[in-house]
Amino acid sequence: MVKDKIREYIIVTFMNGEGQITDDEQLFESGIIDSIGFIKLLSFIESTFNTPMDISEFSIDSGTLSGITQMVNNKII
Repeated sequence: MVKDKIREYIIVTFMNGEGQITDDEQLFESGIIDSIGFIKLLSFIESTFNTPMDISEFSIDSGTLSGITQMVNNKII
């Protein structure tokens, strides 16, 4: 499942494998992901789901696990 893979990547990569994130937690505002981390996340998404992601398509609403998952799902459908 897309959301589970992205959640696991975020927790392992940005949270040292500890803790949890909710679907609607603002990843940037909470400090979990910064701008460099966002680029790493996009790279992970592109390679894992074999789909190009355009950074300009993201907005503040896509700064949550749910928002990111929805963008990925829209690309791979």
